[in-house]
Amino acid sequence: MKAVFVRLGLTEIAAREFTNNGITSLDRLRVLTPEALTQLIKQIHRHNPGAGLFIPFFSQQYVHAIRFWANRMYILGLPYHIEQLNEQLANIWNEENKAENEARNLPSDIIKSPDPYKKETKWRQWKESVVTYLNSKRGQGGIPLSCIIRDDDVPQIQIAHPTVHEQLVNCAILHGNEFNTNNGIVYDLLQLLTLNGLAWTWKNAFQVSCDGRNAWKSLMNFY
Repeated sequence: MKAVFVRLGLTEIAAREFTNNGITSLDRLRVLTPEALTQLIKQIHRHNPGAGLFIPFFSQQYVHAIRFWANRMYILGLPYHIEQLNEQLANIWNEENKAENEARNLPSDIIKSPDPYKKETKWRQWKESVVTYLNSKRGQGGIPLSCIIRDDDVPQIQIAHPTVHEQLVNCAILHGNEFNTNNGIVYDLLQLLTLNGLAWTWKNAFQVSCDGRNAWKSLMNFY
């Protein structure tokens, strides 16, 4: 990892500070939150005695970019190796990271939450309203929550996807920390939308595990 940091514009001394702090692999880097990585960079700066520990601004951006890239590859179930890393790749993923951060700051209430499912509710229209709503919401890892209720269990990595959004919906792995968090968020929404209604029975079996995906499958199988 030290060689990677040097390729991104850090001095050998600064690169060694990252590895001394435990960033010895891409997996160690990718599990950091952006906030934790920023804090680590600030910590290295604070310990700077004036001899080579300064990290240029764009190098800081590149380190954030490769963290983002490695975590995205993990989420998509794609390989990510140290040998792939260079300044060009960091530039590409710095732009992608910037674009997604800007997208998160856009108004998120354009698509309103679906109405609760009741006796007189038509299933097909309600189902589509849930899919549309979850498609507009991003969970942990920047993953659209509609990924949780997609039809296919196996990621469709063999298909070309025209947008990053569609790729994440169809290819994000259905395990790991991001999935567990987002799966719970979807369960909470389904519980809110079906509470005391006819559909409650078909998702209530997954209450203990907060399993939104299987709760949705149960609803789909019944209706």
